[in-house]
Amino acid sequence: MKNYLLLFTLLLSTLSFAQGSNGFSSNMSSATNSSTQQDMFNAVNFRGAYLANGKSSKVLGTPFAFEDADIVITSTDGKVYKVPNGNYNAKSNQIVSNFAKDSSFVFDSKAIQSVKFGKYTAKTYKDEDGQRSFFFELTPHSDIKLLKKYVAKIKSGQINVMTKQKTSPDKFIVNDSYYITKDGDIAIEFRIKKKTILKLLNDKKKLIEKFVDDYDLSYKDEDDVVKIFNYYHIN
Repeated sequence: MKNYLLLFTLLLSTLSFAQGSNGFSSNMSSATNSSTQQDMFNAVNFRGAYLANGKSSKVLGTPFAFEDADIVITSTDGKVYKVPNGNYNAKSNQIVSNFAKDSSFVFDSKAIQSVKFGKYTAKTYKDEDGQRSFFFELTPHSDIKLLKKYVAKIKSGQINVMTKQKTSPDKFIVNDSYYITKDGDIAIEFRIKKKTILKLLNDKKKLIEKFVDDYDLSYKDEDDVVKIFNYYHIN
């Protein structure tokens, strides 16, 4: 319980990232003044830290990008939290901890500096429309970072044209796409293929082509493209 209570002191959000979020001081002011840890837990829980996560018996699948697992959140004030049952809700663009089947503990996106998901780290970047959301850094140390974005949508089930009744259920579809960032702030959509990669890394084109040939790499395989970007960085 003590370890979980530390998590609750991280900033919380009761709104989606796209809609903005209230600060920690407004969400937690009464909780932090409680005289006991149990009072703090009750205050946080009462204030709606747990939110419906979008799962439904009528919709197959989930909006989450991964299987639930331990994640590590670094807050904007430099504190580090190991979070159990962590995940990324690709429909609402939220970092969550799934403590219940149909609800999640939602962390305030504005309070998060980075989130470690296994071998990849998630940070917020602006897309070309100026909207800020989480991207997963595939090459965090490269001069030009390769990023991955997950988006979950609900695909409608089939409908019988005669009866107008559904013959198959709706289901979540989690799609991914690739981006690059040169300035560490703006993410630009990017297709991983030979033409676009060699154009982007044109100043070392010959080196890249030889590297790909020597190690029989593919310009369309994510793991191989990560190797290409990392090789570009060190040469």
